[in-house]
Amino acid sequence: MILGTDDKNGSTVIPLPDAQSKATVDALYVTQGGGVPATGGITPVKLATAPNPDQTVQVGLYEEFNGGTGPQWRAGVWVAAIVASTVLGKDLTDFTFSASSGGYIDGASASGLMAGGFLAAMTGAPIDPKVTMTGIINPDGTIGPVGGIPEKFLGSIEKGKKRLGYPIGMRKAKSEVTGEDVDLVDLAKKHGAEAVEIADVHEAYKLLTGRELPEPVPVSEADMALDKGTTAALEEKYKDWQKRLAKEWSSIVQLDSAGKLPTVLGTMRDYTKTYSDLAESLHKKGRVGAAYQRMLYAWTFATATNTTYDILGKVRKGDINGAIAELDTLGALGKNQEAVFQKIGALRPKTLGGHLQMMAAFKTALRSYVYRQLAEQITLQTVAYLGTLANQSPTILGSSATGDAVVAALAPTLLYLGRTSAEITLALQQLEFEKEDSVMYMCSIPNVQRMATSFSSASAAGVTYFDTMVIDELSKSAGITVDEARNRFSIVEPDYLAAYMMTKLSDSEGLPKELKTGWGEKSLAWGLMSLAGSEIAYYDSAELIAKYYSLGIHTDENNKVDKIMFESAFTNMLASAERNARANARAARIAAGAIPVQAKLAYEIAIALRDGDLNDKVEALGEFWTSSSFSQTAVMLARN
Repeated sequence: MILGTDDKNGSTVIPLPDAQSKATVDALYVTQGGGVPATGGITPVKLATAPNPDQTVQVGLYEEFNGGTGPQWRAGVWVAAIVASTVLGKDLTDFTFSASSGGYIDGASASGLMAGGFLAAMTGAPIDPKVTMTGIINPDGTIGPVGGIPEKFLGSIEKGKKRLGYPIGMRKAKSEVTGEDVDLVDLAKKHGAEAVEIADVHEAYKLLTGRELPEPVPVSEADMALDKGTTAALEEKYKDWQKRLAKEWSSIVQLDSAGKLPTVLGTMRDYTKTYSDLAESLHKKGRVGAAYQRMLYAWTFATATNTTYDILGKVRKGDINGAIAELDTLGALGKNQEAVFQKIGALRPKTLGGHLQMMAAFKTALRSYVYRQLAEQITLQTVAYLGTLANQSPTILGSSATGDAVVAALAPTLLYLGRTSAEITLALQQLEFEKEDSVMYMCSIPNVQRMATSFSSASAAGVTYFDTMVIDELSKSAGITVDEARNRFSIVEPDYLAAYMMTKLSDSEGLPKELKTGWGEKSLAWGLMSLAGSEIAYYDSAELIAKYYSLGIHTDENNKVDKIMFESAFTNMLASAERNARANARAARIAAGAIPVQAKLAYEIAIALRDGDLNDKVEALGEFWTSSSFSQTAVMLARN
């Protein structure tokens, strides 16, 4: 059943085959290297789906040779299977999925094709043998950019393909042979074929089968506005953080006026001011949810700036032990995390919205847990560095060079300690302002566990893919171990650490194990926390792949996105993600009785970020995906 297929909230029932169904798609590839020009071609991929009475996760990848399928390919199959299931209003466990390929194959550029192919198999629709496409599938069903399309098109046309799909916004694509931009529509037409722009999985399905697949009609932007109760509660919290920031800011102003801020702290001061000004601007426009988020960021930078300066003062006075002791004291502030998890876990929600609220609080608390692990890791390095200063002379300790070095060591540590504190406070505050009216609901814990397993398995494939693409290369180029490369990358990209840690949440030692043992593996609390963690891993890994593989981002010295290789495609992908967020909201409203407040919050934040610079726009994409994810989770919970 596809929910919300008209603007009157009607739905459409689609008959599905009650036995195994097969489909064959032709994946496009391009070969490079070896001193010969890049060439394109196609390789057949046999897809199969079947109803799954066992209700277990069954996604199979068959290969002709041992190791014939690479990690990128595996990750693409997993996401394609989840997206296809979600589009049809089903869980991944409702079907078995398999993808069989010959020879050696890797890359995620065929994942959009496979998502459309899985949908064709699930609905029993034949695939036109003269049609194929390229493009990466994103978690919300949008199609993202890939490289080598001109060569892929030429290779597929040689094999008899007449209609070729490409990601929206990529009509002008760079040739791997000449390095020049090629008009794909003109290229295809010149060789007797047609190039078709594809925005999402629904258009992929239409291209492959010639059939329309019903989809939810997006709600209006006005429908995504926060309700008065949530807005009022957020307003109260916003003012509280505003007061906290004002106290920190007054100290920064005093230091700045006295000319005592080292260069790095000056940069952190600027970030504080930027986020604070943006928060106030958004607040004046009535976007209190987005303003609240930016105010949290401003406070984090402000408190890190002041604390860094305090510790630097101890170092300049030769009180190295005092500086280390203050770091230890700050690290202890995160030890209240267990109490917050326990408070969330003690909830017994009676509505579907209450279950989503519990999940959202778990997600925030888990991010705080990740930040704490990262802060502890960096703190060890910082303490070791401070220890080397113990016997230095007052002249050296008071020098600007030593001051800059100390600040450079302290700032990342204190920023992540600040994020730890902010996120754990936010988790508690979500229990106050993320309330909504929705249908009465009693959770099926076995189904929640199956959902968690589905997302966890897909995210594990995604993290492995990202490891081979980025982490392994960093390890080789820097001459360090993979674990060291993982730690180094996590400092600048904490979402990677979140994805990596959440794939291992169920088997983690420490606090997760204590909670799992205390609550019980079959408890509501552990079930929803596992689902929250697996969704973090799934969406964070997908966003990382989109940034570093699909979009081809470049970052500046502050790790902010300043260039996107496929900027036109990204612009269109962002627009599609916004529309999909509103479409998923309609389905959620029908299933749950209301659009999840979490989906509305993420949507408001995304809209605000969309008007910013490239870095903000990339963040906006993630927030639109978050909005869709909460709506989709609402539908999945309601169905179960």
